[in-house]
Amino acid sequence: MHIDRDPDLELSRRLRLDRVPPSGVSLDIEASASEREALARRFGIIAVSELEASVALHAEPAGTWRVDGRLHATVVQACGVTLEPVEQRIDEPFDLRFAAGAEEVDRVTGELVVDADAPEPLAGDSLDLGEIVADQLGLAIDPFPRKPGASLADILPASAGATDRSSPFAALEQLKRGKKNKN
Repeated sequence: MHIDRDPDLELSRRLRLDRVPPSGVSLDIEASASEREALARRFGIIAVSELEASVALHAEPAGTWRVDGRLHATVVQACGVTLEPVEQRIDEPFDLRFAAGAEEVDRVTGELVVDADAPEPLAGDSLDLGEIVADQLGLAIDPFPRKPGASLADILPASAGATDRSSPFAALEQLKRGKKNKN
C-alpha cells in the first residue's frame, strides 16, 4: 500500500481509497521528532514528547469509510496557574466515519444540517490518517492543565486590609474605598 505525505501538514499519512483492499488496511503511525515539534507549535504547547497510533481503515456499505484506532501520546504544557511544565499522558480510542456528500444543507434556510451520527464529509478520493491522528491529539489535550497541588491562592498576593478574603468582590470593595478617600 502506497502512503503519500502532504508537506503542508504536520503529520500526514494519506491513503487513496481506491487502493484500499476489501479487507481494509491497518497502519501504525509513529511521529518523528520534527513532526512532534510541528504539532507542539500547532497546538501551542511546550512539547509532544511521544506520539504513536494504531489505525484501521475499512469500507462500509453505501460508500462510507470507518477509521478506528488508539492514540498514545505524551504532551508537555504550561500549567494554567504556575506556568511550570505539566506532563499529560494520553491513551484514547477513536472511531470515525467518513462519506462523500455527507454534508446536508437545508433547502429553505441554507443552513448546514448537523446530525451527531452523520459521517464526516469526505473530500476527494483519499483519507489522511496522519491528520486524523493529529486532530484526535488536539481534542485529547487538556485545555486547562494544572500542576498537581497548584492553586490560585498560591500565586495571588495577599490583599492588605481586605475585609473578606473569601468574597470575590473584596478587591473591588478595597478599590471603592480608595476612591472615596481621595475625594
